Amino acid sequence: MKSIKKLTVMLSMIMVACFVTGCALGSFDASGYVRSCLDANLHGEFEEYAKITRSEVSEVESLYNSFLDSDLEFLSAYKADDAKKQQFRELFIKLYKNTKYEVGEATKGDDGSYSVPVKVYKMDVFKNVMANIEADMTKWAEDQVAAGTTPSTDDIYAYVLDYMYDAMAKEVDNPQYEEPVDSSIKVAKNSEGAYGVDQTELQNLLESMIDIENAQ
Repeated sequence: MKSIKKLTVMLSMIMVACFVTGCALGSFDASGYVRSCLDANLHGEFEEYAKITRSEVSEVESLYNSFLDSDLEFLSAYKADDAKKQQFRELFIKLYKNTKYEVGEATKGDDGSYSVPVKVYKMDVFKNVMANIEADMTKWAEDQVAAGTTPSTDDIYAYVLDYMYDAMAKEVDNPQYEEPVDSSIKVAKNSEGAYGVDQTELQNLLESMIDIENAQ
């Protein structure tokens, strides 16, 4: 019997649409900037972020789609067809839309930077998805052999993708959240005098929204 290749990492990253820093003109709303940044990244709401950063909505949406494409690159290794890729794309969009967070009032420091509190409600998705996958896959393969059929690599890939999609969709349709955790993110001026967030810090905040650590 062929070895079963388990899909161990679904999310190598969450998309980051905040490459364009906020403008530094006039009264700057750091909390509004962070909220719009998170909304653009996770909820697919681009208008407010584009307004604050003086960007085109189409530009922000293009970045969102680009990073969503990066999250879906794993599908190529499993020979997913266009229909399956679209199915997962819609699932991931819904997954990100279900992320839950609350942005609080920013505090301005002596150096002119802002600390913006963010209450994160981590969504548990992969804990249940990955709990039984190895045992279920092994049983499926054994059942195939017992029926006189040795699964091909393509058969295994198709089973894995269908299994992961169905299991994830069940979690996404009924999202469960952990107790909120208080976090914060710094908003500061760059060398050109425009406000923005550190991309690594933002990435860490985005990844704290979903139990990515269980997707292995």
